[in-house]
Amino acid sequence: MLSRHEPSTPEAANEPAAAAAGRSVATDPWAALAQARTAEQLCQAWLPVLCSMLPHARSGVILLQDTDGSYAPVAIWPGQTDLSHLGDVAQEALVKGQGVVRRDAGEPTQFAYPLDGGGRLFGAVVLELQTEADDALSQAMRMLHWGVGWLMDLHNRRQLGVQESRLERSSFLFDLALAALAETDSHKASLAIVNRLAQQFGCHQVQLGLEKGKTVQVSAVSHSATFDEKTNLVNLAALAMNEAFDQRATVVVPEPEEGASLITAALRHYGGESGSAALCAVPLEAADRVVAVWLLERDTPFTRDECEALETLALTMAPILELKLTAEESLLRHSRRSWQTLLRRTTDTSRPGIKLLVLLGALLIVFLALYPADHRVASQAVVEGAIQRVAVAPFQGYIRQAPARAGDIVQKGQVLAVLEDKDLRLERVRWESELEVAVRKEREAMAKADRVALRLASAQANQARAQLDLTLEKLSRVEVVAPFDGVVVRGDLSQELGSPVEQGKVLFELAPLDAWRVILKVDERDIAWVKLGEPGELVLTSLPGQAYPLTVKRITPVSVAEDGRNYFRVEAELSDKAEQGPVPMRPGMEGVAKVNAGQRSLLWIWTHRFTDWLRLKAWEWML
Repeated sequence: MLSRHEPSTPEAANEPAAAAAGRSVATDPWAALAQARTAEQLCQAWLPVLCSMLPHARSGVILLQDTDGSYAPVAIWPGQTDLSHLGDVAQEALVKGQGVVRRDAGEPTQFAYPLDGGGRLFGAVVLELQTEADDALSQAMRMLHWGVGWLMDLHNRRQLGVQESRLERSSFLFDLALAALAETDSHKASLAIVNRLAQQFGCHQVQLGLEKGKTVQVSAVSHSATFDEKTNLVNLAALAMNEAFDQRATVVVPEPEEGASLITAALRHYGGESGSAALCAVPLEAADRVVAVWLLERDTPFTRDECEALETLALTMAPILELKLTAEESLLRHSRRSWQTLLRRTTDTSRPGIKLLVLLGALLIVFLALYPADHRVASQAVVEGAIQRVAVAPFQGYIRQAPARAGDIVQKGQVLAVLEDKDLRLERVRWESELEVAVRKEREAMAKADRVALRLASAQANQARAQLDLTLEKLSRVEVVAPFDGVVVRGDLSQELGSPVEQGKVLFELAPLDAWRVILKVDERDIAWVKLGEPGELVLTSLPGQAYPLTVKRITPVSVAEDGRNYFRVEAELSDKAEQGPVPMRPGMEGVAKVNAGQRSLLWIWTHRFTDWLRLKAWEWML
């Protein structure tokens, strides 16, 4: 992570030698900060300023995010220092997204501060202090908070530049599309497009060629209302466009990157004849068909960003041009083209496999419509105990022990959890002491024949006895025990030891091991087919090869909304054979249940939901 960072912008890579010399001469950190012109210069000047204001600063580094998402150092203080030992604290701060401080005995204090720009980390500042004093660390943090505004401003300016560039491209895209749509025919739309492209990208000429019979012919030339199609230069331009048309890719001369495998012979030939130093041919594809090709000419080479912008514009303008060309077709030509396309797809011999599949599909539909099968309503199912009991907290307190957890088989009276009783024992001692004092006062008042003091002491004694009895009752209920033999369905306090619980809070749910029921969640679209007493089968997720017979016993007349659908709760009873299956039943087991609903054809079983939906919508839309 802390490898040397190379300049990532053309300004930083092509920095003038005078500026580099000036940076070495400017020994004042504030002067270097004021003279910074690039992001790297700003960071390299800002870090010494910050470290000079911290008396205990030993070293520091600034990490910024590259275009590939990795973080690399752009400034190191003092220079030419190996700060690889700061990589761990920097990585931890970037992963957590918050400041991290490391203070090991006998070692310098390290802390890292992530740079957050609008909810997204773009870098981090890591400092190392030659001290363990809290005051020095607090001062360093305050100074870092103060000075990080410079880096935030740097990030904001970068983001603003990116947004301005995107906004400019979007504005031109809308302007180009509106200009093409505003014209009455395709020729005027083509002229509007090439003229605006020439102005936007600084081209001395832009040509547009339309696809005609698997080839491209020049249709519009910028800054020119008419042109001679028979001239040699126009024919060479058409050949250059066909080169991009055949490859269905953007062809650029000179190529923006090395190693490109595209053919550029015709484009280079045209460039030599026309005297254009830089050419770019961009195909416009719509519906998997190239409808046109742009050919841009200028003296400066096209950059990668400009090529991407042209390709984005081509994606938008291709459907518009195709729409203009289709709108100009005559009704007869349009009808003939549509019928030819339809007949070609249905009668030609080029796709015998598709036609054979269609025939087989028709035969399969007929077979499915005539073949009867059992109609079974499928639904999600869960096994529950016939009865369920809960074990609650008898009073407000803290959990001391929790030996039981969900899935455990327990016996009646077995301890499920134990609450902390230290406070209760202290409270018992307190009330015993108060009771003893009240009894002593009561005896003294009785000996002195003081009726008022006797009644007061007697009331205090009764109050102490009542509080003592209540405390003793709580102490007797410190242990939460199982009410019967069964299995713990829900509850696991092993990770909550020492946590507080409120009185009446459900700690465990228990169910017996000898009585079960199955709850089916039947979709409201299928509830009409489920009848009382109908047999069915249950397949558990834990044993997909074993089917348990069941019988529908109750249908709840109220639906429950879940996952965007309405379900009815249907209760079913397992037969004795199911309870004696190879896998012991446990509450909470889930699976799929199917209830018999008569016989229907396979086609109806597979499509009745869709046909029912169509019938409902048809009835809804009928006036």
